[in-house]
Amino acid sequence: MRTLLIALALLLGAAIPASAAPVPLEAGTPLTAPSSANRCANGYNVRGYLLVPPNCAPVGAVVSGPGGIDVGAVVAVRETYSVVRITNTTAWVQRPTIAGRTGVVTGSAETPVGGAVCAVGRSSGLRCGTVQARNVTVNFPTGTVSGLTRTTLCTDPGETWKPVFTGSQAQGHVLGGSGNCSTGGTSLFYPVNRILAENGFTLVTG
Repeated sequence: MRTLLIALALLLGAAIPASAAPVPLEAGTPLTAPSSANRCANGYNVRGYLLVPPNCAPVGAVVSGPGGIDVGAVVAVRETYSVVRITNTTAWVQRPTIAGRTGVVTGSAETPVGGAVCAVGRSSGLRCGTVQARNVTVNFPTGTVSGLTRTTLCTDPGETWKPVFTGSQAQGHVLGGSGNCSTGGTSLFYPVNRILAENGFTLVTG
């Protein structure tokens, strides 16, 4: 009888699938939104939310990660970023890491003018440059944007929103620029500390 009970327990255990481990969400993780044709990507993780490009999707659109698994819906669209609330917390876990780079994000101390900044792009790989100016105002086709940081960090087409960092310190996300990584150029990012202050967010750090 004891042998039979053990056998039944093993069979029942085998019939119940183990719950899948949550998938990491890193800065730079590609995302999709069915209502938008624009490329989306996760920015630096803030607790409970994702920071995504401002043109990723409209408010209410559900954003999905790799594998088409829903993450959550866009809850705010700002001039320089959008916010996604993570509702599928069993499927995803936020990590203080950057896709394509080893090490963890430990803070967001801003790099001064003349300091080095780096980013990892899908096509350009790891690239670095220097901060040229802060609080820059730029006239984009969609409108005038203030508070930007200009750098000599190059950006190839399709690499907007790649996370900018200095060592283990998060800096921001590339919004645009000029030139490319073959000919050189400049890029602009909106400081992540401004986003944190504007929303009361807490950066996910390691």
